[in-house]
Amino acid sequence: MRHRKSSQQGNVLVVAIFVIVVMGFLATSLVQVQWSNHDTLTRKQLGTQAWFLAHSSNEWALTQVYPLMVSPAVSTSVSTVCSNLNSNQLSGGMSTTCSVDQLTCRQIGVLDGVGFFKIESTAICGSGINQVQRIQEVWLRD
Repeated sequence: MRHRKSSQQGNVLVVAIFVIVVMGFLATSLVQVQWSNHDTLTRKQLGTQAWFLAHSSNEWALTQVYPLMVSPAVSTSVSTVCSNLNSNQLSGGMSTTCSVDQLTCRQIGVLDGVGFFKIESTAICGSGINQVQRIQEVWLRD
């Protein structure tokens, strides 16, 4: 059985178009996967920065409540220092992509004459759809 050459000339064109279309869809899918991976990496990076900033804010607040070079007998009460803490005191020298949104210190209760307090800091990094927020809290007693 012989095939005529003229009847098979269009098959190569159909196969070539099919291969080009399939490769185009494959390339589009790979670009979407790469974009998704990039977005995830950006969120992880910003989340880590926000976590460390919230942690640093809490540590700064603890150094205000319990100063390092002051005798415990001389230091002021936690409630006095707590009422003066705010996030405006932290604004110097920070990056432009991250900020401490909120730093609060409040009394959460008294047990056997000892006051218990909670310091809570909220850090925000990024903007738009890549904005992340991390909240950390530290409990302390007077």
